[in-house]
Formats: sequence, C-alpha cells, structure tokens
Amino acid sequence: MGKKLPREFFCRDPVTLAKSLLGKLLVHETLEGRISGIVVETEAYLGREDKASRGYGGRRTPKMEPLYRDCGLLYIYPVHAYAMLNVTAAPPKEPNAVLIRAVEPVEGIDLMKKNRGSEIKLEKLCAGPGRLTKAFGITLDFNGISVEEGPIYFESYREVSPEDIVATKRIGVDYAGEHADLPLRFYIKGSRYVSRP
Repeated sequence: MGKKLPREFFCRDPVTLAKSLLGKLLVHETLEGRISGIVVETEAYLGREDKASRGYGGRRTPKMEPLYRDCGLLYIYPVHAYAMLNVTAAPPKEPNAVLIRAVEPVEGIDLMKKNRGSEIKLEKLCAGPGRLTKAFGITLDFNGISVEEGPIYFESYREVSPEDIVATKRIGVDYAGEHADLPLRFYIKGSRYVSRP
C-alpha cells in the first residue's frame, strides 16, 4: 500500500517514535496472506531511567538482547500468555522501545478473526497489545527480527497532525511509582479502535 519504513525511521527517541508511528501501517506477511492495520495507539518506554521499562536500571537477559542491539528491531515479550509487540528506538545499545497497543484493521480481517478464534466486533479485534498480536499471528518467535528484513514491518500510510494526538499515562504500569503517571501513551483522537484501561 505504502512505502516500507526503513531502519532510519526508528532511530529517534522513543517519545518521538511513538507519536510518529501513529497513522502508519503495521504489516505481517503470513503464509495465509497479508494482514495489516493502522497504528492508532502506542506507548513509549524510556529505558534505564524508566521504572516501567523492561530495561530499567540496565536489566538485561538473553531474550532482551534486541533492546540493546539496534533501533528498528522487534522486541517481543510475554505477559499473561500474550505476546507484546515493541519496536526498538534510538539510541542504539540503549533499552528504549515503543509498544504497539492497538491498530485499526485494514487487510486480512477474516484471517485476524480466525487467529482470534471467534467472531469479534471490528473495533475490538486489535484493541489492546495482546489482542493485536493474537489477531496478527505474532509470536515470541519473531523477537529480534529487523523491521527491514522480516515479515513484520511498517509502511507509510497517513500523517497524523500533532493536534490529533492525545497523550495520557500508560496502562498497566502502576508498579512504576511516579513514572506510572508520565504521559507516554499516545493515541489518535476519536479513534474507535484504541484499547480501554
């Protein structure tokens, strides 16, 4: 549909990247066909200094290596048996990332419903990070893959003006103390496809 976003697009700070990804198209080229959706909701995670971040304090495990390698890599981790889809941000070698929280389905909607295992309202199909990855068939196996080289990538689609971006606190990070209230969740104003707290 649009042009694939290159690695350089992701080499920006996580807040800027989180806002810039709104309106872009998330794509998964599967064996059964192409699945895509417009990114409508993201969250920024600020690495070592962010108590809500996986990389807070420089925490590092083998599965977290994509966070420390480069920008433009998929970082996927499990929460309650769901896969959380993140893409790494700048600077390289720092554990900064953006969580993709929700998309508006565009292509492969029947396949998304099949992956979710039931007939679901379009607005709820990908409204939340776990629902999104389930619908898109994204698993932990894709952890560390480059958005330039793998079957999961982003395309240009439409620009979202700053006045159409809402900033609120992130969801599900109450454990992060004062950092839980940072306005690092971004979504497109008026979208029916965003997740609910």
